[in-house]
Amino acid sequence: MSQQCHVSKQAAYTAVVAALLLFAASSVQAQWVAKPAPALPRSVLDQGESGSVVLNLMFARDGHVTDAQIVRSSGNNGLDRLAVEGAMNWRLDPSAVSYSDQSAGRRHLIKFFQDAQVSRRVEPFKAFWKEL
Repeated sequence: MSQQCHVSKQAAYTAVVAALLLFAASSVQAQWVAKPAPALPRSVLDQGESGSVVLNLMFARDGHVTDAQIVRSSGNNGLDRLAVEGAMNWRLDPSAVSYSDQSAGRRHLIKFFQDAQVSRRVEPFKAFWKEL
């Protein structure tokens, strides 16, 4: 009996891992028509801010982002606001928009980085964000 319980737990664990991998793959394989990164304000550069934000993005049938809600904050209101404002300018290929993208949305991780030159205040400044 304990052998069956162990096998059931292992099967359940495998199913959860597979579901998480499928969720991650759907976001990574998204076909973006437009995905401009926002310009980082000088105040963000001067403060040396970095961090990550998780957004839930809702899409219209034509692929435009209709709503961006913060699921996990970076802890910095400025970075959170930049992530939301930037994501509102994105557009997914309409053929890649699923029903769940319109009803439940899709999670997206955005990381803000600054290279070593920014922290030393040496021109040219290069700060950027990266979506994973």
